[in-house]
Amino acid sequence: MIEDEAGQSSSEYILLFGAIIVVAILALVIYRSYFQRSALNSAQDTSEVRNNTADEAGGGGTPPVNNSSEPPVPPSVP
Repeated sequence: MIEDEAGQSSSEYILLFGAIIVVAILALVIYRSYFQRSALNSAQDTSEVRNNTADEAGGGGTPPVNNSSEPPVPPSVP
């Protein structure tokens, strides 16, 4: 009593992808208010990160240029 299961895998993939799409849509609907509330401004965020790293490093916003032929020395770990 061996049954032919040749088309079973493709239908299982369709059901699996359909379930994933439904879960993704439900997650977007549930978290819609979070996405609408957040004001995403990548230019401002990028400049804040650059300013914070420059302040922590105690220097300017641009890294120093190494013009020597020696390999760069990795930073020391405290």
